[in-house]
Amino acid sequence: MDPELRKLAQKGMNPDLYAAAQLGNWAVIGRFSGKFLAQRTPKRNTVLHVLAQSRDSANVVQSILARNCCLLMAKNARGETALHLAARKGHSGVVRALIDYSKQNKRCWFCACFVDRCKRMLRMTNVDGNTALHEAVKNNFYEVAKLLVQQDPEFRYRPNHAMETPLYLAVEKGYRDFAVLILTTSKSPAYLGPGHKTALHAAAIWNLPELVELILEKLPNLIKKVDKFGWTALHYAAKLNHPAKLNHEDVVKLLLSAKRSTAYVAARNDDSRTALHIAVIHGHVAVVQELLSHCPDCWEKYTHRRQNILHLAVKYEQREMLEFVLKKSWASELINQRDNTGNTPLHLYVATKNLDGSSLVKHPSVDVNSFDNSNSTPLDRILRADELSQRQV
Repeated sequence: MDPELRKLAQKGMNPDLYAAAQLGNWAVIGRFSGKFLAQRTPKRNTVLHVLAQSRDSANVVQSILARNCCLLMAKNARGETALHLAARKGHSGVVRALIDYSKQNKRCWFCACFVDRCKRMLRMTNVDGNTALHEAVKNNFYEVAKLLVQQDPEFRYRPNHAMETPLYLAVEKGYRDFAVLILTTSKSPAYLGPGHKTALHAAAIWNLPELVELILEKLPNLIKKVDKFGWTALHYAAKLNHPAKLNHEDVVKLLLSAKRSTAYVAARNDDSRTALHIAVIHGHVAVVQELLSHCPDCWEKYTHRRQNILHLAVKYEQREMLEFVLKKSWASELINQRDNTGNTPLHLYVATKNLDGSSLVKHPSVDVNSFDNSNSTPLDRILRADELSQRQV
């Protein structure tokens, strides 16, 4: 480093230069030569960083870069360029000026560098792994995001260190316009989110049918993607979306219409549960009806513990669901099935506290003398519970 600049760096940025940058005052900034515009604050911000986060002054940006174009790519202590800061603040004029200058392909008189600066600048990441587009989406600045996406539609924006892509962030935050922009402008948009979720998972979680439709149109393979639990988007829709009556735009319907076989996907890291199991556990009868209408045999699937949907309705004390299942013609095939510990749904009912299971007890197909793996019947468990209760009294 130039000895004079090193001496200045130890003192921080010249106070007049710093104040002028905050105000966008070129009359003062212009008094400094290109070399002295490279001064840094304690956080390693240059005059361009200070201006970018303080003012939306495009003309001053152009004037600064005309003096010292190396500031275009300069990073502060957090690895941020001026573009990162302008995008975070929503300063679209500064963003446009930085992009326009970067596309001029001039050789820098200050250091003689010559690179494809526009794409390089757009793709640079900070210490959090965020590009300028990440910052624009996170802070809800659509015009800035539009400028950035349109300049580099070929680039697949990788996830940041929190495993968030710009598309995932847009969907998760419910920013419809951002998601549409990325999906319709980017040639191959990245879609990942935390825990191996995708943008489709996020759209299902937040019940955004319009975005579900668009994602399925642009990225149809996401319908098969599973997260770290082995859950598809349909698993989340079955858990979280439970209107009393499903309409044609409901996320569950859209996902099933796109690929009904997802109803059979068993979550490999969550007891091999299907979307039907999840809907039963949470008592969402309308969702169960929708799943069965598309896949009438999906009730045959059981979990890793070999529990069927009747086991789950009883275990999680879902009375309405229990009544719904027991009215089905195939209920008799479930009612005496044993899980991997030998429990039938009736065995599990004995252990419940608040469930009215009279319809289960009175069902003509129920076997009250079925043994579990400990050779106990449901009646044995009731007698033991009564005996224990009397001892405690």
